[in-house]
Amino acid sequence: MAVVLDGRETSAKIMEELTAQIEELKGKGVNPALALVLTGTDRFSRRYVRMKARRAEETGIEAQLHHLEETTTEEVVALVSELSKNPKVHGVLVQLPVAEGLEELEIVSAIDPEKDVDGLTPTTLGKMLLGEETLLPAGVEAIIELFRRYDLDPQGKHWVVAGSTNWLGKPLLALLANMDVRVTSFGKDEPRLAEYVKDADVLCTELFSKHAVTAEMVKEGVIVIDNGNNYEGKKVYGDVDTEAVSEKAGAITPVPGGVGPLLIAMLLHNTVKAASRSSV
Repeated sequence: MAVVLDGRETSAKIMEELTAQIEELKGKGVNPALALVLTGTDRFSRRYVRMKARRAEETGIEAQLHHLEETTTEEVVALVSELSKNPKVHGVLVQLPVAEGLEELEIVSAIDPEKDVDGLTPTTLGKMLLGEETLLPAGVEAIIELFRRYDLDPQGKHWVVAGSTNWLGKPLLALLANMDVRVTSFGKDEPRLAEYVKDADVLCTELFSKHAVTAEMVKEGVIVIDNGNNYEGKKVYGDVDTEAVSEKAGAITPVPGGVGPLLIAMLLHNTVKAASRSSV
């Protein structure tokens, strides 16, 4: 039976650690601050940003919410640039997707890479690919954190990355490019999915398809990182048939309760890291 990589428990531990680190920073005169930029009127984005702000405040981070319901790319870029130049702001996050009609790449490119706490900028991706020090995207950071907390060695393994989004699949590949691993990657509509998955030592999915990976597809001892969020009514399912695959896997993230709960924790972790750099 697989070890369950519990994101909720891990997130709670990280939040406790961050609270202590923030108190220490404040003792040095540094008050960590996170600016969150929200565009448009999507209620799910609004709810998620408010959750991020609330969790930040709970740890002692100052959360600044900037909501532009009706705006232009130029106005958002100006705001992001201003926040990036503000020495009292340590992290800048633009909630994605941006509102319809706005240029997402132009907006995120305006974030100072030193304050890119969600790992969105092209500069961040470039640094990852070159193996340089940078703030990792929250989803990638969450995966690495689970490996660390559960004493799993990511090196020397065959990683199969099933999915190629800009916020997880692609940056994860950039990170893996500088590790001692073998990598197979493909998009969500790959017809040879079963063939590629069968050889995975570590399987990371973002397929947007309920139970696309079954027990027959995986080998004994595989480590499964399921980033699927597939809703049926109010219930959410992963890309992986967790119950069946758990009988063969060495470790697995549940859905819900796996990577998801760690995303905000890692965002705040990056904010504190950026604030710590400013105190040196």
